[in-house]
Amino acid sequence: METDLLSTKEVATILKISKITVQRWCREGKIPAARIGKAYRIKKTDLDRWYEDKLLESTVFQ
Repeated sequence: METDLLSTKEVATILKISKITVQRWCREGKIPAARIGKAYRIKKTDLDRWYEDKLLESTVFQ
């Protein structure tokens, strides 16, 4: 099974936010990530699930 690991730069592009924000969220545990060496990597499936959860939260609280 092939796992798609995304860099913080790739996640930033997908979410249209800064790379620094993605790195901070990874460090703070706000987004599911693994630290490999000095860099964070995010599984595409984890990012998709996290994003869907965030969308549900925003619709529930509106």
